[in-house]
Amino acid sequence: MKSFAKLTVAGITGVVLLKMFATVLFPVLGMLLGLIAMTAKLALIAAVIFFVYSMLRKRTDGNDNEVEVGEIEVEEVEVEEG
Repeated sequence: MKSFAKLTVAGITGVVLLKMFATVLFPVLGMLLGLIAMTAKLALIAAVIFFVYSMLRKRTDGNDNEVEVGEIEVEEVEVEEG
């Protein structure tokens, strides 16, 4: 009978600790998921704004067919005959 009482006390203690842990853990998980969702939403908004900006910038340039290429420096090499 004494072992049954110890088992009961251990079980009740475990349930109480689990309830206390869940009381703290669930709001923390909710806040973390909320922050992750907010970050994803802000990243999506930034991507859409960048896309619209890049589309408008290409239209206002006037020449859609031209591609700007950086200057290439070419060194002249002298070749000696003989």
